[in-house]
Amino acid sequence: MKPAWQSALHCSVIGAAHQRQGKPCQDASMSCSLGSAQQQLQLLAVADGHGGSRYWLSDIGSREACRAARAAVEAALRQHPLKDQEQWLRQLQTELPEAIQQRWLDAVQRDWQQQPDAQGAPFSSAVYGCTLGLVLITPQWWGCTGIGDWDLVSLEPGGEACLRSQETLEGGAAEATTSLCQADALSAWSERAQLQRFSAADAPAALVLSTDGIRKSCATDADFLQLSRELIALTSTTELERGLREITAQGSGDDVSVAIGIYQGATSARGRSALRRWLPPALVLGLSAAGALGWWLWPRPPELSPLQRQVAELCQAPAQIDLSLSQRQGQFAQLLRQPTAAQALINEPERDPLGALIAATANGTSALEACTPLKQALNAHWQAARKTPLQPPRSPQTPAQP
Repeated sequence: MKPAWQSALHCSVIGAAHQRQGKPCQDASMSCSLGSAQQQLQLLAVADGHGGSRYWLSDIGSREACRAARAAVEAALRQHPLKDQEQWLRQLQTELPEAIQQRWLDAVQRDWQQQPDAQGAPFSSAVYGCTLGLVLITPQWWGCTGIGDWDLVSLEPGGEACLRSQETLEGGAAEATTSLCQADALSAWSERAQLQRFSAADAPAALVLSTDGIRKSCATDADFLQLSRELIALTSTTELERGLREITAQGSGDDVSVAIGIYQGATSARGRSALRRWLPPALVLGLSAAGALGWWLWPRPPELSPLQRQVAELCQAPAQIDLSLSQRQGQFAQLLRQPTAAQALINEPERDPLGALIAATANGTSALEACTPLKQALNAHWQAARKTPLQPPRSPQTPAQP
């Protein structure tokens, strides 16, 4: 028997901060069923306009991105059977990105010609800049692709929430992201493309696609995964909209969008109970007693300092702890040579959170609130640095005399 998926939900809500500033919602979202009964898939899409004075038409850009995604997927669906999974992986990696990019550029260029403020100015796609994430769900597989800082979470049959796709930029600023408006945009799509096969026995209970305003409203990735699980329990667009309004009001203040695909078994009476069993007991009580938004009334964790966030990130990925610290061997040695430099790092942890963490543990980790693997690794690196003979700072070499 083929796995079945319930009709998907989607919603976009203007950010609380944008509303106060009189700005439009620059997010867009979409969920729909495409194809015929014999060849049918569900499409989830979210887009996030960049905002700011440079991207003053990005609300239009995000809407056109979702429309371009639907048109491109519909065209591909007419040409390629869903059972040809290798072909659809190629679609996600290269062909759909090319088609969506071109459709989007054509659409925003047409819009520019109708803009009264354009006044004959040369067209630039930058003013429409936005991100785009999309998920395709079929009876045998799901796949995703896109560009920018959207996130995709899957809820597995056993109840575990897994972050399936996120943007990883090397050396980028906190708010940096790739965009449809960039000249080299196509090169970024393939990094986010994947296709995952499944059977009725191991089909994910749900897939949650969201713009970055959702994740930015959470103190840690663990909170974000928990919040994604809780969003699945909202069964109507009305409940989802109310929930998103609470998230942006009490969280990031940014526009927020989500599109959710739910496997049919997870929304039956038994499945609904199973979803609630995966939530903490107090959250279940909140859902029952306070209604659909009870989960958001549960007290949120306090805002973390840069140092606490660094500790949380490392403890959530223990395999990366030693690698991260090994790259700072020179800093351990420098702090032994110049102990006074430690206080400068500690006083400004937002500039170098890992450096501040290293400096704060120069005299031991007993006072550090952190997981055991992190404490052990820090102690080991400090011990290794102390056993290494200190080298004096190198002075500039004097040029040889002729």
